[in-house]
This record gives sequence, structure tokens and C-alpha cells, in this order.
Amino acid sequence: MQNILVVDDEVIQRRVLAKMIREARPYCKVLEAKNGKVALEVIHSDDIDIVFTDIKMPILDGLGLIETMNASSHDIKVVILSGYRNFEYAQKAIQLGAFDYLVKPLKEESISQILEKVESSIRKEKTNLLESEQIKQQLNRTLSVYYERILSDWVVGGITESKCAEIRQQFFLESRGVVLVAKLNDESLLTESLNSLDRMKIDLLSGIEGRCSSIGPSVSFFSGEDKSLLITVLTMVRPYALEIDTLTRLLKEFTEQVSKQYGMTLTIGIGEERNNLFQEARYSCKEAMTAASFCYFLHTQNVIWFSDISGLIRTMHYDYLKEEELFKESIRKIKSEQIVKLIDEWFERIIENGLPYPDQWNKAVIRMMSSVATAIQDFVTDQEYKDIQFEAEIMLTSSSDFAVCKRRFLDMLLQFMDIIQKSRSNKHESVIEMCVHYLGMHYMEDLSLDRVANHLFFSPNYLSLIFKNHLGMTFSKYLTNLRIKKGIELLQNSNMKVYEIAPKVGFKDDKYFYRVFKRRFGVTPDEYRRNKHMQKRK
Repeated sequence: MQNILVVDDEVIQRRVLAKMIREARPYCKVLEAKNGKVALEVIHSDDIDIVFTDIKMPILDGLGLIETMNASSHDIKVVILSGYRNFEYAQKAIQLGAFDYLVKPLKEESISQILEKVESSIRKEKTNLLESEQIKQQLNRTLSVYYERILSDWVVGGITESKCAEIRQQFFLESRGVVLVAKLNDESLLTESLNSLDRMKIDLLSGIEGRCSSIGPSVSFFSGEDKSLLITVLTMVRPYALEIDTLTRLLKEFTEQVSKQYGMTLTIGIGEERNNLFQEARYSCKEAMTAASFCYFLHTQNVIWFSDISGLIRTMHYDYLKEEELFKESIRKIKSEQIVKLIDEWFERIIENGLPYPDQWNKAVIRMMSSVATAIQDFVTDQEYKDIQFEAEIMLTSSSDFAVCKRRFLDMLLQFMDIIQKSRSNKHESVIEMCVHYLGMHYMEDLSLDRVANHLFFSPNYLSLIFKNHLGMTFSKYLTNLRIKKGIELLQNSNMKVYEIAPKVGFKDDKYFYRVFKRRFGVTPDEYRRNKHMQKRK
């Protein structure tokens, strides 16, 4: 039985979620907290296994809660609740160690699925606990936490001369050498492996150091900031130029072994040689990280030298407004072949004169997608529009390489086209029915397109468009026809005066009612009533 805590400052949403969890897991204890501070008090007093927490809360928000929990010894699975399009917050939460995230409004099916996923992870961790502890002991004997911290500080920002002397003596390092950064690329495998990483840590550390040993003294460790990065400081005795071919071959063999053993893609970036690594390791390390990141564009290469790509790197400036309009025009006109052609041309243009930094490209493709998505804004509800953009950001930024990003971008634009195409047929008949029903109940009131659209939570443009597409007339014409019809019913079935009927059916005054009626039937309301009475007598 798990103890589950629901954290949300919105009382109704918190209680609804807690109720859904109790129904899905009646054997679990479900507790509630109104903010991060209260949640920490509950965590300290109860043995909590799972936390569902909103991001935006007063006093202590969801991100602050995760950071505080990280500083404690509690091993708790955290599921982030996102109420709107805030991908940066969700991404930050995942980086801080959140297990997963859910987008509001929540559904019972989503709750059951995430609970099964969390429970499966907890069972797996408990099963591997004894074995992991044994491996941790072996790993700690290999490289202590103390030296991991010093080494991480060394390659990131530099350390004091006394610390340099200490690591030189501890690991028998030379002054001249390079920094290597091995990046684990398959995020799904990586997340699963890092939850019980210890066995793989030893294999990777010993594997890369074993190959580097034929070149010179080295030391390897995982980055303190990003556990997907394995950093190696390789020092050399012989001239650097004599070792390049040998080192490349050894590292390629290593990446192939990792692929076979773990089914995981490994890319190694290599920084420039430094004559005094103890003072300049951070520069070589930064270059190595940059080189490794360019596996996004060079996905067929598993060993990338910074010296080989430094001349290809360019800063990216967003100047694609013309492409934005062409994409939107093709989507609106339902031209799938044109969309494919435009995407091919745009993606080729991105890399024709060099390679942008991957993070700059990610921002650019998200900006392009957000702009193009406005083409469908009038064809979906506001919530659907937010969800589409949120999911698109996740899909694009999680692409493993440039080619995958291109396929996903194409899929999204074709999805946008499909949304418009379906909306022009019968997709929104239920919306029309809803609107017609509302007008049938409120035609006598002072109605406008904006007012009805706001009441039904649609944009005015969207409502106007589907009226034309599905009823063949404008909103105002339909409303006028409805009011005339109701006025005729009163003319035939009541003794009310025309000036009394007009406001009853939504006309501002009887003069306007007279004008509209005569324009439609060629006679005044009074004449229409007399004609009908005469027909009945006959």
C-alpha cells in the first residue's frame, strides 16, 4: 500500500484529484496539502511514496518543493500537474527529478496510467535494491565522492593549485592532454537506466579508461550537473598528433560495445589539446560538450572532434517570417505536397551554410511551430489549441536529431491541415447544435456574435466560420430569421400588438421589426396577420 499526497492550492481541483486517486487505488492512503510548505510537513510526519503537485502555488511552489525534497533523504516519486502551456516549467521539473507530468484537465484514465507507471518503477527499484547496494560499494571504492566533486569543479570552473597538485598525485596525470565528454543519447533508455545506473556506471567508467590507458594516464567520472555526461580527462606522454587516429579508433570501438551491451547510443565529443590541463581543462571540456551536442546534426558520427566542427558552427538569427506565411497558406489551402516541399527547403536552408547551436535551433523551430499553429486557432477550442502547442513543443524539443525533428515537424503541419480539412466537413456539427440550442433559448435577449462565442467558450471568428460552413448563412442572418419565425408564431397565435411582439422576440423596437418583416415578406406584420385571419375564415 502506498501513501499518496496531492498538493494544489485550488481546493476543488485538489479534492477532485484526491477522489479520483482513491477510486483508482482504494487500498492507498491519500493525503492533501494546499501548498509546498504544508506538503513538506506532511512528508516529514508520514511515509509518503508518491506526490502529485501543481507547479504554480503560493508560499512554496512545485519546483521549490522538488528542490527541497531533493535536499532530504526522502525517496519520493513526484508527478507534476501542469494547468496550461508552460513547457519550460515542466521541463525544469523533470530536470530536477520529477518522475513525470500530467496536463490539466485530468482524466481518470490518465490517473490510472500514471499510477501504474509509478508503481511499476517502485517495484523495480525495490527488486534491484540489494544488488545496487553491492555495486555502489564497489563504485565508491573505485572513485570516492570527494574526488568526483573535485574533478567536476576542475573541468567546469577550475580549482586551486593545491587541489590540482592533489589530483595530479592521486591519478598520476600529465600536464598535456584533452577532455572527452561521452553523451548518452537515448533518453527513454537513459531514464530507465539511471534509476539503477550503478552497474552500467562501472562498465562505462572501466570501458573508457581501459581504452584510454594505451594513450596515457586518465581519469573518468560522471558530471555532477548532468548524469547523462561521462567526462574523461586524458593526458598524454607522446605528441598529440601521433595519438589522434589511435584514439578515434579506440573510442569508436567503445561506442559500439556500449550499443551492443545496453542498446544505447553513445556520442563522444573531444575538446582541443591543452598544454596545461590543470589550468585550462574547463576550456577543453566546454569544447568537448559542444562537440558532443552536435551529434544532433551529425547523428551518424559517434566520435566528434571539436577541431573538425568549429569551422562549421554559426550563430542562428531568426529571419523566417516569409516561411511562416508560406506554411500557413499551404495549410489553409490543404496542399500537403506543397507543405512537404516547403519543409524540405527550410530544413536544407538551416544547415546549408553551417550548423547552428542545437539549443538555438530548438528555439527557432518552436517559434516557427507556434506561429504556424495560429492557422488552426479558429478551428479548435482554446483548450485544444493550448494542448496542441504544448504537445508540439515537447515532441520537437525531445527529438533525438535533426532528421527526427524534421519528420515530427512535418507530422504536426499535416495534423494542422487535417484539423482544418475536417472542420470544413462535419466535425463541428455538435458545436452548431449547441449554438442553435442556445439561440433558441435566448433569442429574445440582446445577443451578439461576441457574446454568444464567449458564453460557449469559442472565438468569434471560429463561431462565425462554422455558421457559414454548416448552415450556409451568417450568424446575424440566422438570428434574424429565428426572431422573425418566433414573431410570426406570436402574430398567429396571440392578440399581442406588434409593438409588444417586437421586444418579445429580440428586436430593439417595433419600427426595426416592421422594416425587417416587410423586406422579407413584402407586407407589414399587421397586414400579414389580417391575411392569415382572412384565410382561416375562408
